[in-house]
Amino acid sequence: MTKLELRLRTFLPFKYVEHPIHPKTSRFHGDTRKEADWNSTKYRTSQSFSIDTSKANYGVKGTAKVGQTIQEDLVKGKWKVTKKETASESGLQYNTNILDDVLYINCKCAMKNPLVKLAPAIDYTFVIKVTRTGSVRIKGQRDGFPAYEFMRKIYSMKKGPEVIYSAVPESPKEIGGLYPFLNSEWVDVGRSYDSSKNN
Repeated sequence: MTKLELRLRTFLPFKYVEHPIHPKTSRFHGDTRKEADWNSTKYRTSQSFSIDTSKANYGVKGTAKVGQTIQEDLVKGKWKVTKKETASESGLQYNTNILDDVLYINCKCAMKNPLVKLAPAIDYTFVIKVTRTGSVRIKGQRDGFPAYEFMRKIYSMKKGPEVIYSAVPESPKEIGGLYPFLNSEWVDVGRSYDSSKNN
């Protein structure tokens, strides 16, 4: 039996991304990091799960957070922050079920840029599988943009944090991946309790 925490987050790896309608005069702040980072406070969406596998129901406690969206506009030749807003956390949902003594966490994200009315949402649907020994597997579908990170830290073993899954776009031009019919991707990655390699 073990105590662990899982973090599933999306982030913009670039310093800025252009406004989809006014790319020359308006832009949004990114999260300015290329790597998965357990301690980073920069992300678009975040779902974290504290789990105690010694409890009959795995003692799951879930937390959802959304990063602030910051818009800059070109005013008299200079970029100035003009708008700030944080989307509702209602776009991040999860539920759990236990089958054959294995925990399944069903995660869903549908989160739009709150400053662009017709912006496509960041979408993913994942199932996270957790065993009593702390093994984890993430499986499901995601948009091709932005970046994704899924990490595990096992407190009872003082192990981690370790990156289970990470995907980072190379260019802001890949933003079209927010449209699922253009670039959705399947994910099926796992890591065992006592190995640094994928299952």
